[in-house]
Amino acid sequence: MTLRNRHPNHRLPRRLPPARQEGMALIFVLIMVSIVFVIAAVSSRIVTLGERAARNDRDRQTAFQAAEAALSDAEMDIMGPNPGGTSAGTNRVAIFGTLPADLGACSSETATRGYCGPLQSGDYKAIFAVESGSRQYANFGEFTDREDQFPISTTGALPAKLPRYIIEKSAINYRNRAETAGKPFDAFVVTAIGYGLQPSTQVVLQAVISKPVPTN
Repeated sequence: MTLRNRHPNHRLPRRLPPARQEGMALIFVLIMVSIVFVIAAVSSRIVTLGERAARNDRDRQTAFQAAEAALSDAEMDIMGPNPGGTSAGTNRVAIFGTLPADLGACSSETATRGYCGPLQSGDYKAIFAVESGSRQYANFGEFTDREDQFPISTTGALPAKLPRYIIEKSAINYRNRAETAGKPFDAFVVTAIGYGLQPSTQVVLQAVISKPVPTN
């Protein structure tokens, strides 16, 4: 029986332990990417909201300025000098001096359109909503001959509609009150509505205008 001698340097290969999976770096990268993505999304949302808020504010400011212009136009309508405008045909300023006692709700007649008796707060919305020829409000410039001074447009950066107003005769008679003796006046409540770039953007303003009554 012959024995084989093993080579003195011959060794069986050793089995190495499996390499450990180092995954912490990958997890860290994923977390950082997620954080960056969230920050970008939030920043984009903030910018979008900021732009929308700026547009809405500009739209409301346009409507506010239009309502103020309507108040100014109504004051000129009441106080004069009043050229009558293209729709009135007569010197309309005279009707505010007579204060007709039989004036009920707002008038839709050409000469007295927009001139009203005392109204309830709920009446304004219905009055301003009418777009037909039977409207009871006055448009800007209708009786002051200033229509061309207020351009409008359904597109662009101009108001969508002309501002409107109504003039109410005050329920209080200031002509016969003791505190106004010697200086009588008539009081009118003007309610004006202005529109922004969108017709749905509306601002309503009110003002009280006193008009001295001639004593002679």
